[in-house]
Amino acid sequence: MTIRVLGPHERGRFAPDAWGHLLALSGAGALDPAELEQVIERAMLQFDGRIALDDLRSMMEGAGFDDPGGPPADSQTVH
Repeated sequence: MTIRVLGPHERGRFAPDAWGHLLALSGAGALDPAELEQVIERAMLQFDGRIALDDLRSMMEGAGFDDPGGPPADSQTVH
């Protein structure tokens, strides 16, 4: 597993909880390394200043990335 470290130009931009959310998604397999880089780049371009967790979630939702925080209400789970 590869660990992504913020570069100097990114360090001040992501709020700690937003960065932690991206790492959690990556660690859970919801984002592969290429998708993670795409989300980071898109967030850096789309937002001026600090990127908060809510900003990141709304951007990802609008871009079609699913948050694996839980299954949608109408989905079935098989055990």
